[in-house]
Amino acid sequence: MRLFIAIPLPPDITRALSSARAALEAYGASGRFVPRENYHITLHFLGETSALHDIADAMREAARDIKPFVLRLCDYGSFKTDGSHTGFVNVRCDSDELDRLYESLESALWERGFSKNRSKLTPHITLGRKIEGDEGFVLPAQKAAFTANTLVLYESRSERGQMQYTPIHKETLL
Repeated sequence: MRLFIAIPLPPDITRALSSARAALEAYGASGRFVPRENYHITLHFLGETSALHDIADAMREAARDIKPFVLRLCDYGSFKTDGSHTGFVNVRCDSDELDRLYESLESALWERGFSKNRSKLTPHITLGRKIEGDEGFVLPAQKAAFTANTLVLYESRSERGQMQYTPIHKETLL
């Protein structure tokens, strides 16, 4: 199974992101846009693995001392590497809980034999890949915020050319 761990988004945030995507498209940008039901904040991409028990244990351990935290949508940004161009909305945390969760998750996964991410967490929500025509795009100021209180393990499958993300395991932050 192809797996990743992420923070899911509530409906009001996915609506705000859909509006951001519409603004980006109205600006003239094109590319492979992410369907609104696939919006999330990735914490760790695991790739192909069947070690569900180890992953669930790592998630439980990582979430144990983390309290729910507020995340806010910010500005538009993009990663431009190796000919790939990914457009996204940046996310900001009001406390250090997101960083604590990320570091705890990385350590718990590492202890169970999974590789660590190569870089520091850049919290964002991907709007699209292979984006063109977004140079100079400025996303209007975002007011959308939500309390993150769940960590989800998703399976990622391609069905009829469309990515489908299925929740496999959840941990609640207390």
